[in-house]
Amino acid sequence: MLHKQDGAEPMLRYTRAETPTHFISTGMHENMDRAMKTALRELIAFICARSNLSRAQGYAFCSLAVDFRVTQSVNGEKGIHGMLRRGLLF
Repeated sequence: MLHKQDGAEPMLRYTRAETPTHFISTGMHENMDRAMKTALRELIAFICARSNLSRAQGYAFCSLAVDFRVTQSVNGEKGIHGMLRRGLLF
């Protein structure tokens, strides 16, 4: 699902996705740790923009409620995506 930027959130730097069951963030980098940090930071920004949680609270929430998975590891580029089940935050 594609949404127009409404000004409520900072401009997207990385792809986000929505499915009927999850909100998804992504991170890509040649270093897997950097890809993971990007996916985490993007999901924290998403959570904070749609709730009253601080960044520290968003980080803690991610440690409890988000599943991170490897998207790809080919051609020197690594990808991570974080999956937040709909209904856990809202």
